[in-house]
Amino acid sequence: MLTKRRHRFRPLRKLLHISIGLLLLALIGVGYQILGMVQDRKQYPPPGQLIDVGGYKLHLYCTGEGSPTVILDAMGPGWSIYWAQVQPEIAKITRVCSYDRAGFGWSDAGRLPRIGRRMAGELHQLLTNGGISGPYVLVGHSLGGFVARLYRQAHPNDVVGMVLVDAGHERQFDQVEFMRFVSPGKSMFPIIRAMTALGLTRLLLVQDRAPTIFTAQEAGVSAEMRPLLRMGWLQSRYFKTMTDEGAALEGTAGQTGMTGSLGDLPLIVLTATGPNWWPDTPTSVDLTRFRKMWLKFQSDLAKLSTNSRQIFADRSSHFINFDQPELIIEAIQEMIASQTRPQPRG
Repeated sequence: MLTKRRHRFRPLRKLLHISIGLLLLALIGVGYQILGMVQDRKQYPPPGQLIDVGGYKLHLYCTGEGSPTVILDAMGPGWSIYWAQVQPEIAKITRVCSYDRAGFGWSDAGRLPRIGRRMAGELHQLLTNGGISGPYVLVGHSLGGFVARLYRQAHPNDVVGMVLVDAGHERQFDQVEFMRFVSPGKSMFPIIRAMTALGLTRLLLVQDRAPTIFTAQEAGVSAEMRPLLRMGWLQSRYFKTMTDEGAALEGTAGQTGMTGSLGDLPLIVLTATGPNWWPDTPTSVDLTRFRKMWLKFQSDLAKLSTNSRQIFADRSSHFINFDQPELIIEAIQEMIASQTRPQPRG
């Protein structure tokens, strides 16, 4: 009778042992991740200042001297380090500031929802509290382009020029091909977020088995810069912040669509036209249609101002900051030169 009972409970014991084993592995993974983040923070302290913007702090990194001040706003997956190949060159001619939106890089997490007007408001508070006065030339890459346009709407007298780097367009969510492009990411982010919290993403990168989205970016930077990129990617909150910004992105686009014309504001639009716009584009996307759609949107952005110019980055993916940073540098230099050039006398 006792033997029968033992046999009856044997599957339960196996299940219990497996559950305990998985729990121990998860705890080890979480510990590995936390220890890794602590070490990263010690090894790579913020190069700039952490400034309170109303109960949480954002990282602001300013170099150079002069006016106008150039403000660099990174793409959706990025933060201040994404401008590492641009900022030093601009600092030779004027003051230039990069920053980390809430939840990225060295900045604290911010309030939800992570929608455009809130991010533009945080940027204004950051510059005000950081003592960085205008006038500004705003440089916005991808999502950063939405923030730049919303900032200019709220503070038109502070902005004297704008550079949009393969920036998003307010009507992109109306397009079938764009929705096909973004849909897989929405389902993958929660998975990658869980993997990161359990230390699995860190383990993959340590073994140099990073996903293509990471390796494609690392290919465009020096070996010295790669650990800084990995430090940001491997924070447990990184993919949470991406998820939060992504969830509000359609609302951000809608807000931007109501900003209207830029009048005669000096504007340069940089457009990526390289052979591969995005690493591992979903197979459901028709690449020809997507390219046609994106080029049309970029052309529309150039029409926002009567004083605009469009530049094509023919060797770049969406990551122009890594693929052809010299084009961004030249565009900003041109913008600064136009601001300091003596006006003809009437």
